[in-house]
Amino acid sequence: MSSEQDRPDQDRPDPVARLFGALLMTVGALMMALCGLCSLIFVISTAGSSGGETGGMLLLALVIGGVPIAIGFGIFWLGRWLWRPKAR
Repeated sequence: MSSEQDRPDQDRPDPVARLFGALLMTVGALMMALCGLCSLIFVISTAGSSGGETGGMLLLALVIGGVPIAIGFGIFWLGRWLWRPKAR
């Protein structure tokens, strides 16, 4: 028996942390995708109904939809940080 087989691998993170990281990445990606889609549909629908108000509606969608997208990105980034193996 070699000593490499006896010792646990130090580079591999905890499986619970990897699972939690994968779940956070999934939730973050879903938040970004759904909030982005909702904002896109809002901008397209208001662009078709109002003539000159497109710039204001785009700014409104960016402010209201951008915050959950940024939060989703933060959750995704945290999950990726947990999922990846730690560097030595």
